Amino acid sequence: MKNLLHFVLSIFVISSFFGCKGDVVKTPDEFLKQENVLPWLPLLSEIFEIDNKERVFFTRNNGYSICYFDIQEQKIDTLIYEMPARVATMCYNHNDGTIWVQSDETHFALWNTKTQTQIDCPPIKYKGEKILWMCGTNDPFFACGNRLFTGLIPEEAFTDYNFDYAGFREKSSLIAEWDISDENNIKCVKIFGKRPSDQPKDMFVDDCYYTAFNVEDSVIVAATELSQRVVVMNFKGEKLKEKKLSSVFYVPPEKKDFSQNHSAIDKINYWNSNMLFRGLYYDKYRKLYYRLLVLSGEKSENTFTKKEADWVLIVADSKLRKKYEVRFEREKYNGFLLIGKQGVYVRKKKNKTFDLFVFD
Repeated sequence: MKNLLHFVLSIFVISSFFGCKGDVVKTPDEFLKQENVLPWLPLLSEIFEIDNKERVFFTRNNGYSICYFDIQEQKIDTLIYEMPARVATMCYNHNDGTIWVQSDETHFALWNTKTQTQIDCPPIKYKGEKILWMCGTNDPFFACGNRLFTGLIPEEAFTDYNFDYAGFREKSSLIAEWDISDENNIKCVKIFGKRPSDQPKDMFVDDCYYTAFNVEDSVIVAATELSQRVVVMNFKGEKLKEKKLSSVFYVPPEKKDFSQNHSAIDKINYWNSNMLFRGLYYDKYRKLYYRLLVLSGEKSENTFTKKEADWVLIVADSKLRKKYEVRFEREKYNGFLLIGKQGVYVRKKKNKTFDLFVFD
């Protein structure tokens, strides 16, 4: 009897260790290092490390100016760049010190801060459609060496509201690679990047394609808002594998066909009533991946404002093995992250300052 009890306890310990390690849910307080470490900053903010100094670059003047906040000296610098158009998003090329900016215009021109020149998307056809580069939080935008990686969108989708955008996206790849060695002759050299195999068919809510670029290991990890799995590719665009990177809180979304146009209220209500993944990041300083899952909120019958919901940060190692999850309360934090040398800065909901967390 004693031997049997010992055997049962051994099996329980082993299964607990190997089967549930990644399903551990922790609280933010376990990783909180400092409160109010960054001041209020706009949602369009990015941390760039330039000359071994970290700065948070952000927009002012209604999006027509770029300034920065010096993290070490804790001060906001004066105007850095005046832009010819409103800034939509930006990324930094560590190889040559260029900040690439996409303008918030119909044709999404890019701006090179180093040469102070505007660059229009070269004419290129894909799947029978003229496409434009599409950059931002929900689409790839990453510069490395003489290559720029962006999302893509048919130009016709901007002018024809009946254009079958979901139909195009269903058959298309989602990353465009551009040769930017000569800004007077930018070329599209490759289009690649598939959705994970568990992406529900005909369900393209925002058609988000979140990407995490890991230069050290030469891999790109990508996922959608509806897939529990992530795709791992190399920088040649070749798919290496898929891995599940999900949450213990996840509930599969309600089946809904988004192949046809739907009203904004329909989509907002869908976001509110279903759990959607809303971010994928690589932390090169700690060699960790973070994936953000927004939990279900409340339905809104006639408003365009999305209801707030708790959210979960899924933490995985450099091999995409889940370590644990951290659940953040919607009343305290809003899910906007900045990743830097010191840790992960998370924006507070009340006063819009940032608390510093260090995950391990």
